[in-house]
Amino acid sequence: MEFKNETIRDFSMDTERNTLRSVLNSIKKSIPFEVPISVGDTEKFSTNRFVHKNPWSPDLVVSRVSLTTANDLEEAIQISKKYGNQWKHRSQEDRSHLFIKVAEKLVSKKDFIISVCIWETGKHITEAEIEFAEAVDFCRYYADFARDQLLPNSINLLGEDNLYYYQPKGIIGCISPWNFPMAIFTGMCAGPLVTGNIVLAKPAEETSATAYEITKCFWEAGVPKEVFHFLPGFGSEIGEAIVTHPEVSVINFTGSRDVGLSILKKASIVSPGQRMIKKLVCELGGKNAMIVDADADIDVAIQAILSSAFGFQGQKCSALSRLFVHNDCYDKLKERLIAAMDGLLIGSPLDFENRIGPVIHEESFLRLLKLQKENESFLIGKTTLVPNTGFYIPPSLYEPPIFSSMWTSEIFGPLLSMQKISSFAEGIQYANDSDYALTCGVISRNPKHILQAKLEIEAGNLYINRGITGAVVNRQPFGGGKLSGTGAKAGGPDYLHLFVEGKTYTENTMRQGFSRDTLQ
Repeated sequence: MEFKNETIRDFSMDTERNTLRSVLNSIKKSIPFEVPISVGDTEKFSTNRFVHKNPWSPDLVVSRVSLTTANDLEEAIQISKKYGNQWKHRSQEDRSHLFIKVAEKLVSKKDFIISVCIWETGKHITEAEIEFAEAVDFCRYYADFARDQLLPNSINLLGEDNLYYYQPKGIIGCISPWNFPMAIFTGMCAGPLVTGNIVLAKPAEETSATAYEITKCFWEAGVPKEVFHFLPGFGSEIGEAIVTHPEVSVINFTGSRDVGLSILKKASIVSPGQRMIKKLVCELGGKNAMIVDADADIDVAIQAILSSAFGFQGQKCSALSRLFVHNDCYDKLKERLIAAMDGLLIGSPLDFENRIGPVIHEESFLRLLKLQKENESFLIGKTTLVPNTGFYIPPSLYEPPIFSSMWTSEIFGPLLSMQKISSFAEGIQYANDSDYALTCGVISRNPKHILQAKLEIEAGNLYINRGITGAVVNRQPFGGGKLSGTGAKAGGPDYLHLFVEGKTYTENTMRQGFSRDTLQ
């Protein structure tokens, strides 16, 4: 399989900046985006809408999202049952070729899709560029993998033919989060679709406009609307209806731990008329650690910490939240880290010089303000220059006691806790002392300690001498264990197997006489 990752543009070049800035600025004339429900060939706008405001200018409405009803869902299910076999029986070569075209269509609309995402989320331009590239990578990687690795396997003996092959599981409910509305939404939908399944896409309310623009690229490339339905709405309403519907075979979910565990419980109930055991594929977050060893390169450590803890305002399941630093370099690193944090530029992502933007919405803003207030006695440093308007939370560094919830609860914001360790082994012990096992980082120049980390650290993705966010398709398949999820590794060789099931047929080819019917 030949696969090449999408190129990331260099925004230090004026030409690249100016091209995107022009599209970004033009978006303001188009908002608010009116996001419809799409069931088969029918698009509709509901009277009930979710209104999402711009994170750095809350007086501005970015999108008005139609809310899907149970009737819309039932209509989508019936259309899927009618047309699903046509999609299922298309050759894998055909479907894979279609998803290469989806990738091409996405690239043709790159600047517009990125701009919509930035206006909805407040994401930094470089972060948005990297995320978009990941969305394109998912389409190409899954297309190539399905074509090359999900082929039938035959074992033919004298008098007996055997075939092992894969079939799609059926109707897949894809419930995606707001923090990666390009990459995660695309990957969660592309994997099931390229293997012949039907997808009911339920994007996050806050980023439904971004998800809709991506969905249109799928359709325009040739993915039938009858097998890819767009059903925006609240997770507690249409999301739950998808989870509990007896015709839905798999729930593909990325989101919070509490919601994911609730889905797991509901999906385990066999409803009247249900003829399968539902499968749950989920990624539920992390409480991710980094260990800085006694001999660590402090320059490498500072850069890794800043990007991992404060990139996209810490609103990543992979974000750094727990920092364990060896006694020998603790004070030096703390001093330099506090200074570096105070130099971070905070403000609108329309200004490309800014490094930190706003958090997603007022609810998150108020929740993080409350956390800061509750833990202000442990605060040791933060970014001081913060805009007065918008949902801005300054990157903050804390030294909380070990019994504090700051060490255990997922925060999903730019708040970082740090603690001294007396040995590298103690750092591993602290890092593993968590309900989660998603990402972890090690900054060390000691080969023995690096080997020890590889053998002992409990994390789905371990990063050494670099940041712990930004997994790249094919290079670092992403997903964790414990309560971080079911272990699905998006962008890796195991992912597509979650949406297919193996079938075997055996035929006795020893003829005992013949049938008279065959002579007529």
